[in-house]
Amino acid sequence: GPARLARLPLARGKALVKADPDVTLASQEAVFVLARATELFVETIAKDAYMYAQQGKRKTLQRKDLDNAIEAIDEFAFLE
Repeated sequence: GPARLARLPLARGKALVKADPDVTLASQEAVFVLARATELFVETIAKDAYMYAQQGKRKTLQRKDLDNAIEAIDEFAFLE
């Protein structure tokens, strides 16, 4: 089923959705889509930040690599 396609725990995602007072109901499909979108976001920002780690001749991501990716890539401007 769809739950097996997501790597993040769907129960945690559902709890986060329910914590929003503006949300009264969320289907299992909506929770799955949010979990999958979160996975794709984390994967994308990690890959972009890793490029900065490689420029520093490192294999381990550091906070400064994430900061550099956020500053350099327009899609991450909302994180500034």
